Amino acid sequence: MGIVQRDGFKLTLVSYIGLILGYVNKVLLFPNFLDTEQVGLANIMINISIIYAQFSALGLTGITLRFFPFFRDKEKQHHGFLAWASMIMACGFLLTTIAFVAFKPLVVSHYSESAKLLVDYYYYIIPLGFATVFFQLYDSYLRSLLKTVVPSFINEVILRLLITLCITLYALKIVSFQQFVLIYVGLNCSVAVILVAYTAYLRQLFLKPLFGPRIKRYSKHMLGFGFFSILGSTGNALIANIDALMIAALMGTQLVNGQKVGGMYFVGIYTTVFFFTTVMLIPYRSILKITSPLVSQHWKERNMAGMEKLYKQVTAVCMVVGTLVFLGIWADFDDIFSFMPKQFSSGKYVFLFLSLGRLFDMSTGLNGVITITSKKYKFDLLFTGFLVVFTIGLNYLFIKVYGWGMNGAALATMITMIAYNLLRLIFVQYFFRMQPFEKSSFWILVLGGLCFVLNSFLPFLVNVYVDMIIRSGLISLLFMGPILVFKIAPDVNEFAVKFLKSFGVRFKFLE
Repeated sequence: MGIVQRDGFKLTLVSYIGLILGYVNKVLLFPNFLDTEQVGLANIMINISIIYAQFSALGLTGITLRFFPFFRDKEKQHHGFLAWASMIMACGFLLTTIAFVAFKPLVVSHYSESAKLLVDYYYYIIPLGFATVFFQLYDSYLRSLLKTVVPSFINEVILRLLITLCITLYALKIVSFQQFVLIYVGLNCSVAVILVAYTAYLRQLFLKPLFGPRIKRYSKHMLGFGFFSILGSTGNALIANIDALMIAALMGTQLVNGQKVGGMYFVGIYTTVFFFTTVMLIPYRSILKITSPLVSQHWKERNMAGMEKLYKQVTAVCMVVGTLVFLGIWADFDDIFSFMPKQFSSGKYVFLFLSLGRLFDMSTGLNGVITITSKKYKFDLLFTGFLVVFTIGLNYLFIKVYGWGMNGAALATMITMIAYNLLRLIFVQYFFRMQPFEKSSFWILVLGGLCFVLNSFLPFLVNVYVDMIIRSGLISLLFMGPILVFKIAPDVNEFAVKFLKSFGVRFKFLE
């Protein structure tokens, strides 16, 4: 866990700096200077670009993580791996763009009334998709080289600083909304350019296509893996982003406080609340970026004991951190949303359902990475295909048939995430005889549940700032105190000791 802890700390630090900037953008600026439908547009464009990128990638991000260890040799320019990947991905982007343009009439027929802004800015998504797919390729390439911190800094800090500047220009009425969207798209594209420049700075930008014996040897395996990876990654993107698209399409126009609003209004609320659930995923994603190449290395070396140990360690750490962040946000939810227009507080149970789904996802650790990097990766496609149909069906049922709207979409997402990870857990246990849970998992769950219940009995203080500090501080202390004192999750203690030691602080009872 040495490299995981070292780079994991750096990535988590970068991510939380990005979180602060994201909070400024998503909570203080976007809702207060854009109307709710405009917030929905800015967010849903990113959602669609992620799906766009998965179709364009042709499975190459997964191929890179899975097969790059077999090509890694800087003196031989990694056998031309990056050059071939870039060219293939460019072809994938071209094909996806042709389909995207061809499907516009269908999009217009479904969204022209409830999400007119999306129709108006439809073509702005094309450059967003281009930037997203190339960022993902170079990010996975650098991850395979164990260069994870700078790409995260570019995406989570630099980009958000630039977006802060962008929304400030609009707030000061220096630019129109159309100009704001154009700049917003341009800034999202800029991070891909910066990442390519960083790759060149590392002298790892090898764009000369080579067709040596290594390519010949693995091409058949990569093509097979890539086919299933396309379907799997696209399915995962749909599962993660289809809820916002279905809210926009199915909720139609409604009267809210005497004002007629479209589906994009509810997308604005839903996607803003969704941002808070991503806070929980920050340490998890940081750890995954580091551990994914390590899992591939374990498969290469057939080191199952090392993989199982890593599986359990990641699960314990992620359970603790995910639960801690969830409890902190839930305790302060009403206080946090008091800084936003009142309509956004209607997403409280959206946050609850989404967070519980995310927490279960984090608590199952590396099951997804282990599955898709194993020789039995094809099974993951079956899980994904089933769940795409499942999540679309649940969203339609809960949003349209039962009329539960945003809460229904969040509930559908929660059920989908739990079902997906249960399937993967059973799969890894059955085929590889590994499961991520230990006795500590039970105690973490019990402590989290007790703190969740306790929060409902705490009185609200008059001052919102004092209430936030005391409430979240007390809940955090009651949750983390027993975990650290009784060493329920030893890896968490080890991390805490190293973190405090960097500031010259030492508590023997933690060691």
